[in-house]
Amino acid sequence: MSITSKFRRVASAAALSTLIGMSALVSAGAATAAEYPFCVPGDLNTSVAEIPSPNGGRLFQIEFEAKPGVSCQVEGAPSGLTFFNDNTVVDVPVIVPEPDTAEPYTIDEKHPGAAYVAMPAESPNPIPASSITFNLPAGGGISTAWPSPIEGPVRVGNIGPQVS
Repeated sequence: MSITSKFRRVASAAALSTLIGMSALVSAGAATAAEYPFCVPGDLNTSVAEIPSPNGGRLFQIEFEAKPGVSCQVEGAPSGLTFFNDNTVVDVPVIVPEPDTAEPYTIDEKHPGAAYVAMPAESPNPIPASSITFNLPAGGGISTAWPSPIEGPVRVGNIGPQVS
């Protein structure tokens, strides 16, 4: 057997093995990535907490917990963020993620979702805020308590898994 034909057989076997492996991965991914309806406000309980920031700013986690028996999907960031101090709108600039940067994420009872909100370190004159309203990526408004004064600009991220 010539070296060239031996090489072709080995290369063909390697290519076939790679192709089969890739198709198994695609099939496994399709089996685990079930289609769920998009999350709407009635599917979720939401809360906000300030958490330690990895840099000098402040970091908040908007947590999305599925109600019992709910599995739903999100893709994107909360939009239309509006902060309130009692019933008064607080004017603060909001920076949103670039389009097409979101990945689909399924929220269920075992897998809560989170969107992170970053802002500058607290200044001597923080802006009082007591609540926030926003829309889910597929629509539907949510209102929840906000835990502390805010600073601007505010940067919001896409909804995805919680980071510990």
